[in-house]
Amino acid sequence: MRKLFILSIVSFILLISGEVLFSKRIYVIVDNAKLRKSLISMVPLKNIEKDMMAEEIGEEIQKIIRHDLEFTNVFSFVDAKDMTPFEKDGYEVTQINFKEWGVLGTEFLITGGYKVQGDGITFDARVYDVRSAKMILGKKYISKKESMRALAHRFSDQLMEELTGDKGIFQTKILFISDKSGYKELYVMDYDGVNIEQLTFHKSIVLSPAWAPDGKKVSYSGFVTHDNHIKNVDLFSLDLSLGKEKVISQKPGLNSGSSWSSTGKEIALTMSYEGNPEIYVMSPSGEDIRRLTQDMSLDVEPTWSPDGERLVFSSGRSPLAHLYVMNKEGGDIKRLTFAGKFNAAPSWSPKGDKIVFAGQLENHFDLFMVGSEGGNLARLTKAMKRENNEHPSWSANGRHIVFSSNRNGRGELYVIDDDGGNERPLLQKFGNISSPEWSSYLE
Repeated sequence: MRKLFILSIVSFILLISGEVLFSKRIYVIVDNAKLRKSLISMVPLKNIEKDMMAEEIGEEIQKIIRHDLEFTNVFSFVDAKDMTPFEKDGYEVTQINFKEWGVLGTEFLITGGYKVQGDGITFDARVYDVRSAKMILGKKYISKKESMRALAHRFSDQLMEELTGDKGIFQTKILFISDKSGYKELYVMDYDGVNIEQLTFHKSIVLSPAWAPDGKKVSYSGFVTHDNHIKNVDLFSLDLSLGKEKVISQKPGLNSGSSWSSTGKEIALTMSYEGNPEIYVMSPSGEDIRRLTQDMSLDVEPTWSPDGERLVFSSGRSPLAHLYVMNKEGGDIKRLTFAGKFNAAPSWSPKGDKIVFAGQLENHFDLFMVGSEGGNLARLTKAMKRENNEHPSWSANGRHIVFSSNRNGRGELYVIDDDGGNERPLLQKFGNISSPEWSSYLE
């Protein structure tokens, strides 16, 4: 018995020491970036085959990586006015002048080489910790030419995780609505506003897009004229890989404002087939319908919590429109917001602790944030007269928020950090844009 006890203690000590020994080092604390950004540099990538026709590809890869890292607001790039002293024969550890980079203040150095063979690209990447002169990341990335942007984003994602412990969001995508075609249709683009693709061709009005948690399907509502010549707002799903659309619900009245649970097994939405617009839950096939709210006022825009246990929604039961939370069975309803005239479009942080929403104040809409248990109300944007900032949606890491704004006379997309800072335009001059919806991490 004593031997068994000693063996158990030894095993426990080895387990704990092993966890410490093999725990991943965190080089950059993301939350500290608000006080001080980490300094990073990038050497021009080596054209391994010295193929002059491939120079533009190397420059574009470098440009994409730089944009990715600058987007995070965690890194600041240090550029040498004259790169000649830093450029040697290669990019291995023995070929890097770490002392010179250290003098510049660089903490992390990105370098590497690339070659183009036929329609393929190989990017041999290296990232070094300048202080210790040790390699942090060394890996080859291979793709087709047409997937060059995805290759660069894959590297940026992995680098972000290696340095900070957080997954990068550079391969995520954003859904949005635009009338660029003359009709309000659904589109998707990369997180940085590139690679825009039209998804629907209803030649009508599409609204309220939502991602399935695995990113393979999306749902949205559309105005449809049925055989009886009655217009209805139906709920659809679209398989992105197959391009196959199907109707989820076409019950009379509203079938809109869908939100997928974290398991992907349930969709919450607003329906009005029983009279008043109320919140319901159904399966992705449109079956197993359950009504969650029972109120004379409008209950709309349900959004699941990340753990799938609660929903936040907008309701006029106060009688002004405010945000409420309830459990997944429709019980334990609690009011979240008490300020403003009209609070709508709630979006739950992936971390589960905050909810961002659009609130009407002084006759226009701005973005606000409230704790998921109530309290800690904070204003994130400040629109001018006759301007509106609306439809917020969180990035997968909970550090950025995309939203629409009509500050220039028509809908455009902007991004802010989770504290309301670092605002920048994301997509402009693409018709009248609205309803952005950021995906979770995509495989």
